[in-house]
Amino acid sequence: MAEKKSKNANTELLNSLIDEGVTYVYPGLFDHDGVWRCKKIPLDQFSEFLASGWSFIDALPWWGPNDTVRDDRAFKSEICEFDISSIRDFPFEPDSVAIVADYAGENMDRSARSVLRTQIEKAKKMGFDVLGASEFEFIVLNQSGDELNEFGYDSVTGYSPENRCWSGVLPSASADLLARYEETLSDGEIDLHHICSELGPGCLEASLPVKPLLRAADDAAFFKLFTRSFFIQESKTASFMAQLSDNFPGLGGHPIISLRDRNTGKPLLFNRSGKLSIIGKKFVAGIVRLIPELTALYASNINSYRRYAPGNWAPRTATWGYGNYTCGLRLVGEPIEQGRLEFRLPGADVNPFSAFSMMLGAGLYGIKNDWNLPPETKKVGREQVHSDIGMVPRNLLEAAVALSGSEVAPEIFGKKYIEHCVACCIHEDEHMRSHVSSYERERYLFHV
Repeated sequence: MAEKKSKNANTELLNSLIDEGVTYVYPGLFDHDGVWRCKKIPLDQFSEFLASGWSFIDALPWWGPNDTVRDDRAFKSEICEFDISSIRDFPFEPDSVAIVADYAGENMDRSARSVLRTQIEKAKKMGFDVLGASEFEFIVLNQSGDELNEFGYDSVTGYSPENRCWSGVLPSASADLLARYEETLSDGEIDLHHICSELGPGCLEASLPVKPLLRAADDAAFFKLFTRSFFIQESKTASFMAQLSDNFPGLGGHPIISLRDRNTGKPLLFNRSGKLSIIGKKFVAGIVRLIPELTALYASNINSYRRYAPGNWAPRTATWGYGNYTCGLRLVGEPIEQGRLEFRLPGADVNPFSAFSMMLGAGLYGIKNDWNLPPETKKVGREQVHSDIGMVPRNLLEAAVALSGSEVAPEIFGKKYIEHCVACCIHEDEHMRSHVSSYERERYLFHV
């Protein structure tokens, strides 16, 4: 019966693509860091893959920055399954669409997107529908990739040097540029909730709309791809590094979650007074109490932790508070229909699938195990550490060790996924430790 439904769905999809005049399809997968890896194929070839199956090299779980590979294996092709619900218009080519696939073999349990789907299914069985959204800060550099290569990445220049936080200057002076940018996103089925200036030259903030959680995670990942691609076409560069340099602000990438009753659609995290409900208290307790041992799931790069240095706006602790921007988890309870949890610890470099999975899995674990909520943080929370929770790791190796030692993480997310995440973090840490920066030479060459 399930196979018949799948064939019918595939037929309906193909017929709709033909009716809409689609000529090319971009099927692809998201790698371990949430980067889109795809191919371009004609529609008639895609129809054959729908009927007979599609495969992709099984190296993506180990693919790293700058085409480095985190493990040397006898890679081969692995069968993949298309997620028909993921189809969206591809904004950079007329009559084209993108569709997300996931590994269906050995690497399915190593895929952050597949793990997120598993958490969503858990929520459904517990009677919850999950909604999500994202908010990203990013910096637009007034340099192309070729120019950055020429200068060795030592000198980066933000677009619009007169830009300041929430200033109307950049949106006014660059209205045409931003209109084209928003049109590109809309052509890729991402309509922004808002966009505004942020801290300093070239810094912008974009908020994505609320959608069912898997679609929201896809939106976040495609948002980063479409943003980079648009500004490349404009001979500029969009950066989502958590800390681009010491002359720029740290950049946040905040996943946002809310729960609804599956039968009634009623919001479940808050009551009418704007305070946490009984379910909400346990859900928040699960997230906050597990932050220290699950940090590597939302901060998986060396650069992620530079944003937590003193002087940055970023929260650094496992804390929560109503409306409090300095807490790791910011709660917005009113109006109740818009009640949500904003996770402010992740940087803009976040893999949205992994971060959303961490939030949802930890929250559901708190409900399942009837966990108690730690005290609310009402003052500045950046340095507040609850004695029964502990400090959040301050570097990637600490985070990897904490994740490796967690008894809860494999129970929630699966042993294979957690072991893979730990291995990738350790590889990245070892790789970056072997690199000596020009600033390090400047600081120590004539001193030691």
